[in-house]
Amino acid sequence: MKKLLFNLMFVGILGQTIAQQTVHIYGQIDQHAASDIIFLIVGENGLPIEIAADGSFSANRGIHQFPSFFYFSKLKGKKLERLTPSIWFESDSVKISLNLADKSFETAHLMPYQQTSEKLESLGKKELIKYVSKNPNQIPSLYFAERYKESIPMAELEMFYKNIQEDYKSHTYGKRIENYIRAKQMAPLKKGQKIEDFHLADKEGNKVAVIGMSDKPKLISLFSSGCAYSVLSIDLLEKFSKMNDSRMDIITIWGDDSEDIWLNTNTSRKEKITWYSLWDEYGFTSAYFNRNLWPTFYVVNENGELIDTFRGYSKKTLKRLEKLAE
Repeated sequence: MKKLLFNLMFVGILGQTIAQQTVHIYGQIDQHAASDIIFLIVGENGLPIEIAADGSFSANRGIHQFPSFFYFSKLKGKKLERLTPSIWFESDSVKISLNLADKSFETAHLMPYQQTSEKLESLGKKELIKYVSKNPNQIPSLYFAERYKESIPMAELEMFYKNIQEDYKSHTYGKRIENYIRAKQMAPLKKGQKIEDFHLADKEGNKVAVIGMSDKPKLISLFSSGCAYSVLSIDLLEKFSKMNDSRMDIITIWGDDSEDIWLNTNTSRKEKITWYSLWDEYGFTSAYFNRNLWPTFYVVNENGELIDTFRGYSKKTLKRLEKLAE
């Protein structure tokens, strides 16, 4: 089960981003088998829950802002089977009853746009995008627009963003759409091309100039805490760091959707990082670098030009790093 990789999303609409906080979700799950492994997905946290013999459960999960949503899934083989639609809420304590026989649920904490959300989830991608494009300031349009931004023609996405009210633009997903558009409006990044500088946050919250931090060549790696191969690749970079002897800047950029995941997951492995570790909060780097696989490594020369790209966690990657360190 540790090998399962999840790309789980959280959403909140309106208001400024707030600090990580805890939501308590509890209640009853009926008609479950003792062998069932039930996952509660809240925000970015997708973990199994413990269900008592009488069906009761209680779990705490972290989110960044309200409103948000959660849903339940069941492990079936090596995949997760969705049991409920996204269930929206804006309370730090939510009680819910779920019947696995017919997948029905009851809660007093539903938001008024719950039916709209369920309708959108039932639509095909084309119909969903059509609805979202016409309703930029309706919950949960912002969430779905960000989720499917790569499938929306750029001209339509730009118009969508232009029509978003300021409160929505300040939201995390509004900023993600903004950064995606900004990245795609730049010249496509190819080998031999000079990378335009950009700034990302380090662990202390300082904004670091990724390309302009020094005149040294750079090895930039795009990782995700939810990707086992990214986490394992920390060991490869640790070996490279010892071989490199400070001749190149080593920069790891994490594409996690929350600061909490970036800072507080896989900490035993991340403690090995002695080089730059930055957070791609709004997904700009992944969009600009055209990343399509975790992990991906980019070699940049002293002039800030991209000279090589390679992907994955393998012996081949280690050999590429060894050669780079020569």
